[in-house]
Amino acid sequence: MHTLPNAVQREREALLSDAIGILKTQGYQPMAVQDLAGYKEPDELVIPVLNVHMRPDIVASGRPGDEQILGVVEVSTDLGEESCGRRWQAFNAWAHEHHSHMQVFVHPEDLQRATEIAEYWHMTPDFFIPVRRTH
Repeated sequence: MHTLPNAVQREREALLSDAIGILKTQGYQPMAVQDLAGYKEPDELVIPVLNVHMRPDIVASGRPGDEQILGVVEVSTDLGEESCGRRWQAFNAWAHEHHSHMQVFVHPEDLQRATEIAEYWHMTPDFFIPVRRTH
């Protein structure tokens, strides 16, 4: 489990819950969610080229034949570090090699900052899913 200040941990849990709700409305079922009660932890993935182990926040699947989704949630404080773009690159590389798709869930007010980070890391910012605050 992540060790974060209480307010940040609550924001992260709320964003995870809201992201799961979005995935369910799209027909996906979360298989594993990191640090959220009631879900098993996602397996670590071996990231290509870097050969490091990383764990996504959400792993979800749809109907047979659908792409698997790797979900990453980024609370506002996470976007203070441009290095989160490196994490996105790593998960995106894994997803590409495994016929999966990465989605990054952010609050609408953080979308511009997230887009700037993606562009800084030379990524096309087409993987962001804005999530309205509900908690």
